[in-house]
Amino acid sequence: MNSRVRRPSIVGFISFLVVSFLLSGCMADKRVAGNEKEVIRIALSTKSSYNFSIGDFVTAAFPNFQVELIEMEPDYKPIPEEQYEKKLKQEKPDLVLLGYSGKYPGLAAHGVLEDLSVRLQASGMKPDDFYPGMIDKIKREGGGNLYALASSFQASVLYYNADLFHKYMVDLPRNGMTIMDVMQLASQFAKAGSRKDGIVGYHQPFSSMPNSLLLSLSDSEGLQSYNFQTGKVTVDTPAWRSVFATVVDLYKNGTFMMQDVKGDMVDGTLMFDEDAVNEADLFKQGKSAMTIDRYNSVKGMKFETGMVTPPVSSIDTSRSVHLGVYDYMAIPAGARNADAAWQIIEFMLSDYVAKAKSGIQDASSMPTRRSYMSYDHNPVLAELYETFPSIDRSYSLEGYDPKFLQLFQELEDREVKAAVNGEKSVDACIAAVQKEGQALLEAAKPRSQ
Repeated sequence: MNSRVRRPSIVGFISFLVVSFLLSGCMADKRVAGNEKEVIRIALSTKSSYNFSIGDFVTAAFPNFQVELIEMEPDYKPIPEEQYEKKLKQEKPDLVLLGYSGKYPGLAAHGVLEDLSVRLQASGMKPDDFYPGMIDKIKREGGGNLYALASSFQASVLYYNADLFHKYMVDLPRNGMTIMDVMQLASQFAKAGSRKDGIVGYHQPFSSMPNSLLLSLSDSEGLQSYNFQTGKVTVDTPAWRSVFATVVDLYKNGTFMMQDVKGDMVDGTLMFDEDAVNEADLFKQGKSAMTIDRYNSVKGMKFETGMVTPPVSSIDTSRSVHLGVYDYMAIPAGARNADAAWQIIEFMLSDYVAKAKSGIQDASSMPTRRSYMSYDHNPVLAELYETFPSIDRSYSLEGYDPKFLQLFQELEDREVKAAVNGEKSVDACIAAVQKEGQALLEAAKPRSQ
């Protein structure tokens, strides 16, 4: 909703920056001269995502480009990788915006995309000019090559209510904490008596039920509760017992508060009205000492706020699950108008776009161009730009019934609640999740298995 309200001012600001860019001569090129329109075909998941990704910038910077959009996955319905690749070859786009599709590794491996390393070097830009997590992820998924580039990355931070930390005399958060460090810090509030005041140490809106907290802790430790490839549930282990026990203890001592906010199901999508959203956000109400949210998303609070880097993995403290690179831009091998496509990529990677985005203060993403820190001077950025995304794990359903996911979450919620209420031990809780979860997984197996 906020994005729609702000769109006219965003477009105006982008246009102003781009006009300045053009007048500076930095884009002097025969392509932008004259009145003849140059057709460039752009493939992307859905047409509606275009203006909210690169559309505004392309319209302002390249008035002579006639953009034709190729919708690869209409109505947000993903298609198999083989079908996606076939459609690319049929439609012959000049530029591909891969977004969250997860198709990049396969397309790179099959030789569908052009290696952009040569173009990047020829442009005068260097890998060191960019967020290293972007270069690392794209190279790792591309077999060591840059078959795509991304102009933005997503980053969350750990926000804290400094007033509450001072009131209960708890040490302030620091950069580089693990999720267990955050939980231990949060527990200090309950020990200081915050529970009687209705204050909790840590809270995530719509993510305070046991299944969400189990996922938050286990993700940072590299644990998986089930594996669709092996068809096994794997929570009956010492590592998982530690996670379950921690969650139960933190609920019991008041560090966490279970908050099951109800929404309305509309056309298969769970929707929450403004009252429900406000009810869910204990941090913005001043009732939670810490929360994790997107950079630039928490502003104008009635209390003093601070921020540090999000929790890092205890296995590799240089990485965090709270950072991600998804908005890949790629050029198909042999594209008819590859040079024009590169112009768009080069512009989106430019210092000018980084400067424009610093004026927008977008909460959804940040430029991968490191010069962004020259315009936004928040001290946490230096740490964020040195923190890498966690290495993605495959979450493909492998043909399993997707209803399993909700049923397994409900099972975790039920069993942890029973342990918190003293109705069963942590060991009995884990045994039930292991046994019943395995039965749910067996029932959800593809019929061919």
